[in-house]
Amino acid sequence: MKAAICLQPYIPIRSSASEAAEMVNQLIFGDTFRILEEVPRWYRIVRDYDDYEGWVDWKTVSLLSDQDYLKYNMQASTALLLRQPYNVISRNTAGQSVSLHLSWGSRIFNLDDMGISFHMQGIRFDVPNMTYVNPVNATSMSRTACAKYLIQQAQMLVNVPYLWGGCTAFGFDCSGFTQTLYRFINIRMPRNASQQALLGEEVKYEERACGDLAFFNHGEADGHISHVGVCDDQGRILHCSASLHYDEFRPEGIWSTERNELTHSLVIIKRYF
Repeated sequence: MKAAICLQPYIPIRSSASEAAEMVNQLIFGDTFRILEEVPRWYRIVRDYDDYEGWVDWKTVSLLSDQDYLKYNMQASTALLLRQPYNVISRNTAGQSVSLHLSWGSRIFNLDDMGISFHMQGIRFDVPNMTYVNPVNATSMSRTACAKYLIQQAQMLVNVPYLWGGCTAFGFDCSGFTQTLYRFINIRMPRNASQQALLGEEVKYEERACGDLAFFNHGEADGHISHVGVCDDQGRILHCSASLHYDEFRPEGIWSTERNELTHSLVIIKRYF
């Protein structure tokens, strides 16, 4: 089976082999994936990070040898993460340098000893100091410190617009935001809110804490989950609906002071660290 890596700021993953098809997910710079099927101009792929399947334009793909694919996968949990919403990186090939704007949460590998460049697939990328961090392990620090760190990473993304299928600072949906956010504490989340809600430990509303994820719907009696947000330390919920923003979190759900109404009904709250 062929494998590849994303060396673009992001690559749309579509529901079918067409540029007009719905974008259902994204590959972020540094993501690896496997190619399941080839048709003219398109690959059906599975993203390694979340096992999500879809179609990508073959022109956007950087193929990997078996050895390189194994290497990148072994380093995935320790790869550095870009921490600014938008990170200006220089890509140098054939003596020419061009700028790339890479998203928060992008992975970079093979950083040199000077901390200012890295090489991937024979391409040199120059990266400014202090634009990247090591992911932390949630189990290696206190829960309070881990939750504070998580919210610090999220805070920089406030006002990023909603984008269906998005998981980058150029635009994301609710679960794309929480999935990428949890990269920073080395907890691998599934792609969709309903899948994320299957993991973790259930907590009561009164016992919620900063860093917990809360799951919602629009009042359906069957408990269907269609929305997710992260609890902060001031009793609010940070979630992406139209844009990433804070709202009041009440026992019954999300209360929008701007719209003066309950916009989402609470289904369950989960804790992951």
